[in-house]
Amino acid sequence: MLNLSIRNALVLLLTLALNACGIYEKYDYGKSANSRLDDSLVTTVEMPVSAPSISQRYRPQGPTAQSERRGFDLLVPSRAPVLAASDGLVSRSALSFLFGNQLFINHGRSASAYRVQTRYFHLVEALVGEGEKVRRGQLIDYSGMTGLAGIFPHLHFEVHQLNDDDPALAIRDLDPQRCWFDGPGKITCYHRAGDFSARNLTYPVPCRGLECQQ
Repeated sequence: MLNLSIRNALVLLLTLALNACGIYEKYDYGKSANSRLDDSLVTTVEMPVSAPSISQRYRPQGPTAQSERRGFDLLVPSRAPVLAASDGLVSRSALSFLFGNQLFINHGRSASAYRVQTRYFHLVEALVGEGEKVRRGQLIDYSGMTGLAGIFPHLHFEVHQLNDDDPALAIRDLDPQRCWFDGPGKITCYHRAGDFSARNLTYPVPCRGLECQQ
């Protein structure tokens, strides 16, 4: 009876992991997985040819957990640099059973007047700590396979809207494809010579041939 219970628990945990971060699909640069939604419900993605590819897309919340994906997965190898998507303050650095090492960064208000927070999962180690200020493009960690859902090397990235009255509280997830500096769906690679004065976001991993902050 005990063995059956253990087996059922393992099956459940594996199911949660696969739903959380998907099954590995081989991509290189400049490619994005299909959204699995009607085209009228999603933002068209324009991928720079130098940008690491996306294996799983954001999906709005649906009636079941299987129809929800709060962020997207970036196909990068283990120990690939992870960059701050904008200037901000580290609000959380913690270890999660499902998502492994994670960082949350609060960025203030976006161009749409939302208070924005970005989240980075399956990290290797904490290079920045809670309460620390970071700059756009700054190296904040490395990608890995930490957590139960870290079943292949990748970075899981999310964007959330924070409560105006309580910035510690996220009230809804946002489609990251609507938050890029260059406009909805136009993934913007960070580069050190760029003039990124707005709060909108840049890609949270380096694009090929471009340097990050040190």
